[in-house]
Formats: sequence, structure tokens, C-alpha cells
Amino acid sequence: MSMSSGSEVDRPDGAVDDDRSPTARLRRAELRVAHLEGQVEVLQAQIAALEAADEHRRTELADARDEVAEAKAAAREAKARAEERRHLIDELREQLTDARAAGSHEGDGRGTGRGWLARRTRS
Repeated sequence: MSMSSGSEVDRPDGAVDDDRSPTARLRRAELRVAHLEGQVEVLQAQIAALEAADEHRRTELADARDEVAEAKAAAREAKARAEERRHLIDELREQLTDARAAGSHEGDGRGTGRGWLARRTRS
């Protein structure tokens, strides 16, 4: 069997084709395309993961905003209740002061407040 001239297949260094041959260039291009397609798939997977994480964060943010709104509403209600109680306490203190003052002017003068109690039971 004779060696065919121009054939690089039987080269001892294992090279199939000459680097300048169209077949070698095509093979390199195919390998490059396959490599780039692999990179694209990896990037698409990363994008999908980032989009999923982004959606999860958006949901968490919406939930947190709802919780903040609820907490603010509860705080407003608590503040209103505290203000009502403060007014009630102020009113009761004023009534107590008035009752003590009225009690000190009536009866035996010792300020026992019995006059206020008597007025209350008469009403």
C-alpha cells in the first residue's frame, strides 16, 4: 500500500488535518460554536436562577411592606387609645382634686371627703 500524497491523516504526530485546511478550520469553528453554546446554556441557567431569586425577593419585599403598613396602623390605634386614656386619667385626676377640695370645705374640716361621698349617694 502506498502513501497517498497530500494526505495528512497518517502523520506520526496525530494531527488529522493541516491547520490551514478548510476541514481543520471548520472543525475548529464547530468546536468553538459548541463551546459558546455551552456558555450560553450556563448563562441562561444563571439568568433563570437570578430571575427566580429576584421574584422571591419581590414577594418578600411586598410582604414586608404589608407588615409595615399593618404595624403602622396598629401603632396609630395604640397611640389613639393611649391618648384617650391620658385624657380620661386627666379628667379623673381633676375630679379627684375637685372632690378633695369640696370635701375639705364641708363637714368637720379634716378633708376626709365624706361630703363628696354623701353628695354622690344622694344623687
